Amino acid sequence: MILRNPREPLFGEPVENGFEAIDEKTGERLGCCVVHPEPNPVLFPARPNNFRLEFAGEFSAFGKTLGAAMALSRVLAARAGKPARIYAACPPEDDLLLAALEQYGFEDNDGLVRMELDFERIPETRMPAGCVLVEDELSDPEERRFFLDRYNQLFQSNRDFAWLDAYTAAEAFRRILCVAPTGLAGELTCWREDGGVGRIGYIHTARRWRNMGVARHLLRLAGEYFEDAGIRVVVADVRARIPLLLHTLESAGFCQTSLLMRYPGEDVG
Repeated sequence: MILRNPREPLFGEPVENGFEAIDEKTGERLGCCVVHPEPNPVLFPARPNNFRLEFAGEFSAFGKTLGAAMALSRVLAARAGKPARIYAACPPEDDLLLAALEQYGFEDNDGLVRMELDFERIPETRMPAGCVLVEDELSDPEERRFFLDRYNQLFQSNRDFAWLDAYTAAEAFRRILCVAPTGLAGELTCWREDGGVGRIGYIHTARRWRNMGVARHLLRLAGEYFEDAGIRVVVADVRARIPLLLHTLESAGFCQTSLLMRYPGEDVG
């Protein structure tokens, strides 16, 4: 088995970020693993550098390609000079993959959690003093540009207006904002999905307004919006590595109902 960089980019990454295992007799690719650098100091300030590993192919090539990808990730983390995390996606039911990752030091301590609103547990909330409520469909051109800038900064993404067109075209799309005299205090987007399910898609509170009830108030208003529309199932998907958001949703009446994806990983630095 020969281990090398691929001849062409894999999974959207440059060739230097990937490794492939080649059968030395047939020349066929047995498997590959790619490093996806995902820096995000906004969402993960404690470990701003994240490296997601993506594997494909036969399990016989798993060890060699994963080991090479982990070594590259450690080098990239050392160059960055800040705490990092190396992780991989693992379906909740794939115990074989999880066991294989654990042999390389990955810990099963992160994941994408589905949370559902219990309407009986929605708390009483109030708008912070001096703030006003604004609801819209994000149709104003200037507001769309500002929202796109905030979204890309928060998620370290490069979304464009075509993406935003599709995002706001969702059925029953609504944006709810809490606006202070000095600027935006917080905002939330929500819409209805297939099957009549309400979706909390995005919620963000400005740093100076955190721990002041802004997010809980926006979540209550979203719940009332869906309830008035006859929607009785409202969900939000959250990363377990963002405990503040998990706690906020729980305090707003949401309960954890399922694990959508495991993200086992290794902390570096």
